[in-house]
Amino acid sequence: MSEPYKITGLEGVYPRREIRDLAEDEKQFCLFIHALQAIKQPDYRPKAARFQDLGGIHGLPYERWNGDPNAPDALPEGLWGGYCNHQSVLFPVWHRPYVLALEQSVGEAAIRIARRWIEDAEHITEEDKAAWTEAAKALRFPFWDWTDKSTETEGLPDVLKPQVFQFELPGSTPAEPILSDPIENPLAFHEFAPTPDGFQDQIFSTSMAKTGAMSYFKTWERTYRWPSSKLNPIEDYVKINKLLRGAKDARGSAKQLRESIGNLFCYPAPGEVPDEHQFPSLWDEFSNTLFESKKAGWGATGCGSIESPHNTVHLVLGGLGDMANNDYAGYDPIFYLHHCNIDRILAFWEYTYHKYWVDSGYYKKDGDGKPIPFTQPEGTWDESNNAPIDRSTSLQPFRTKDGEYWTPDQTRFFNRSSTLDTGYTYPDIVATVNGQERRVKLSDPLPETDQEVHDIRNVIQTHFGVNKKAPVLGPQLKMTYDDGSVPAGHRIVPSYHRFYTFVELVGHAFGGSYSLEVLYKKRVIGSFAVLTRGDATQCASCKVRRKAGGEVRGIVDIPDETLQDIVESESEALATADDLVEALSKLIKTKLTVRLVDAAGNLLADTVARGGVPGIGPSGNNEGRRLEAAITPRVRLQSAGAVRKRDETLESTHDGKPSEADITFFNHADHGDLLEGPVAWLPY
Repeated sequence: MSEPYKITGLEGVYPRREIRDLAEDEKQFCLFIHALQAIKQPDYRPKAARFQDLGGIHGLPYERWNGDPNAPDALPEGLWGGYCNHQSVLFPVWHRPYVLALEQSVGEAAIRIARRWIEDAEHITEEDKAAWTEAAKALRFPFWDWTDKSTETEGLPDVLKPQVFQFELPGSTPAEPILSDPIENPLAFHEFAPTPDGFQDQIFSTSMAKTGAMSYFKTWERTYRWPSSKLNPIEDYVKINKLLRGAKDARGSAKQLRESIGNLFCYPAPGEVPDEHQFPSLWDEFSNTLFESKKAGWGATGCGSIESPHNTVHLVLGGLGDMANNDYAGYDPIFYLHHCNIDRILAFWEYTYHKYWVDSGYYKKDGDGKPIPFTQPEGTWDESNNAPIDRSTSLQPFRTKDGEYWTPDQTRFFNRSSTLDTGYTYPDIVATVNGQERRVKLSDPLPETDQEVHDIRNVIQTHFGVNKKAPVLGPQLKMTYDDGSVPAGHRIVPSYHRFYTFVELVGHAFGGSYSLEVLYKKRVIGSFAVLTRGDATQCASCKVRRKAGGEVRGIVDIPDETLQDIVESESEALATADDLVEALSKLIKTKLTVRLVDAAGNLLADTVARGGVPGIGPSGNNEGRRLEAAITPRVRLQSAGAVRKRDETLESTHDGKPSEADITFFNHADHGDLLEGPVAWLPY
């Protein structure tokens, strides 16, 4: 029997670098590009460490990874249903050893390449040998920080686009440079060698909604980003850049993504949670878009899920291409830079909120105190949707150095509870807080008090721009709250109130990934993405979710600029309102519309007033044109106030201006359906 490819990580602890930072390091970037290109070759060994074999773990061809050849399997031969871990409390932790596997493969290849180059160099100094050796040893897989402000102007970094590189190799001197052969950028795409079994063309349509857009996965011989719907497509990087920059619409803009990540660090500090039994539900709400424990009665914090912006980036990069379909996404190299960034966000979240965890399950509010196991349809053809998952669930197919499967507990590198070596860390998060540079270091002691959690949140919120909330209601409009609703030790953020939509969508409603868009004055101001696989997928857990009509849940913030515009246009009416929040919520409902689009932005369904469409309404005879009730979106308008921690030692900064503490959302309210009255969803 062949041996498993154990995921042990690389020796030592070195930072994963942002891709643009790594590209500035000539030696490391040279090694990284050559190592990534090396593991893409069909004859690379070990086979389990080949890029294409690792890519197949995430989806097609739904065969057992040869890095785990001796896995127990009670199912009939050939009925393998995959390793799917999405819409689950295991979503972020399963992807951690997955990214680690590719990092290990690239790192091992880089060390061998550096050693060979040094041996082949005829004239090389000891200093140069040491520099190349250290560069290979310290190389870790990079992340692409799509929250960076430069994304608003730059879009997708050039280093991730098609181009040809050439590098100076060991032994080079200014007078006599030794150049590598030209190398096509392996970060831009992957060419299949050969195309894996099971690839199928996909059309975005249902019996009720047809866009006609086709992804030719069966024919395409490489991965594509935003390809045209053709057998020989053209990639539309201009479109990707427009989406990221938010030039016209906010669907997937860097600004929206940054704010959604900032909101993740608005979860309450542990001591401010009334009952520790809520801790697993907080992890659940953070970790995925299913939010299974919502039914336990604790209520949502409105802070969102890490899986939601993750999904948005997939669709922004994919369009009709590989990144927008989980069956194929693992073959695009950018998948791993994206997931490395998701892992970075997870690292800082688990460091900040290290007491929130999946544990043995969630608890009912005011229940009997016994945990209820989280569940997920199994990643096999066994369609049981009651398989319990917890802190000790096997994260197949990844095995540790001891030969056992990784568990969720063993992935918790940054709350210090894992017994395994990490091999990597991340650069500090830095921000200027109250006139002073502050940073959050993952190597610092864990926060043990609520104040320490607030201090960390303050830096991270400032970094992502969350606690710079403008008084969007204007100085003439003041929010008032019952004194009893303001958390102890906090002060209200005046003239500010957050409005957002809570969205529930059916994951497999349209045969592929899609988005709900929120519009104001015919402009997209926010979106919520559903990342899925096509109807022909062999993913067993996806089949179960489709059969059950599985829902995904998330939030779409209404931007401050939109609220400000509504307030200014309706200032007279709001000035005399007895209940400002309720009055504003009613106005918002008259101003916003929503629609559904496929991964390429083609319209799937739109909302219209029934009276304005022939055949729609009580007297119409065309009710069959309406979107089926089972897949009709549910969109509710919700809101919350904001408070800051009151710190008597920080009443003012060094320049006399009021100090800024981190913010927490409170006084949550549900204002009912965003779409009220005679409104119908029509497919297109």
